[in-house]
Amino acid sequence: MRFTTEQTRALFFAWLPAAIGVLVIGLESSDYLSAVHTGEFLEHLCRWMGCGDHQNLMLENHILRKTGHFTGYGILSLLFYRAWRLTGAILSTNGARFLAVIFSFACTLAVSSADEYHQSFLPSRTGRPQDVLLDMAGAAVFLLLFQLWLRFERRRRPVSSASIHIS
Repeated sequence: MRFTTEQTRALFFAWLPAAIGVLVIGLESSDYLSAVHTGEFLEHLCRWMGCGDHQNLMLENHILRKTGHFTGYGILSLLFYRAWRLTGAILSTNGARFLAVIFSFACTLAVSSADEYHQSFLPSRTGRPQDVLLDMAGAAVFLLLFQLWLRFERRRRPVSSASIHIS
């Protein structure tokens, strides 16, 4: 299949947010954002805010980090969903939304697995299958909520067939 210049440009911009999302995930999985470093940052922030000795700082650091996993991969799955839906529109192969959900979920799983595998080689990080499960739970929840929101929006107002939507 040969793409026109316009299609190539449109595909580039359709996938750019997802690529940036993957880049952000990659940067976050570095040594600089390990639990030790984020814990030190929280400690300094707590002292600066005048919290004094904070007893639960390790627990709060852990909760923030796991919330980041859930939310970050949830957002990434939506960026993949957007890219797949736009790709279908650009190539005039508008498939079912269900396929875009499946493909975006699979892409998110691939990134999460690769991220955890990468972290297993860093002394300050751990590559844990539990984190992949947490990441995928975030992806599933975000994709489900988005699909429910789309269904609600469609019932609330009719969609114009003249415009291109990523839903």
